[in-house]
Amino acid sequence: MRPAALVETRDRPPRQLNLFDYLLLGCWSIWVGSIVFFSFVVAPTVFRVLGREGAVPLMRALFPRYYMVGIVTGAVAIAIALVAHASLLLSVPLVICLVLVTYARQVLTPAVNEARDADEPERFARLHVLSVRLNMVVLALLLLAGTVVLG
Repeated sequence: MRPAALVETRDRPPRQLNLFDYLLLGCWSIWVGSIVFFSFVVAPTVFRVLGREGAVPLMRALFPRYYMVGIVTGAVAIAIALVAHASLLLSVPLVICLVLVTYARQVLTPAVNEARDADEPERFARLHVLSVRLNMVVLALLLLAGTVVLG
């Protein structure tokens, strides 16, 4: 499937992708790929193989790094979108995603860990559900942004 920017229409000839386009597409791909891989492959596998007691310390070590992938790729993608494309249509969902991922890393993850450590299962469950929902919102917004990235 060719990005729409490269598809010839009657109104305009196809646009050639430049370095910034490839960097933006790379950032977007890494971010979306990391969410899908971590959420649907890594996390379920870790809990299935290690069990709850073995999985918790590993997931605590992985989550900050997982979110940092989104923070770094998101920041780079926003910079490219603003500088190279001057696109608010693309930048707004990316900024929302970056804010949500930063919140999840800096605020929500420590709160989830604290609730688990304090043996507060209801609070933990509520925060965990919020974390999962935020993750899915970020994925949905990134897929929406992908329609702009891919043209």
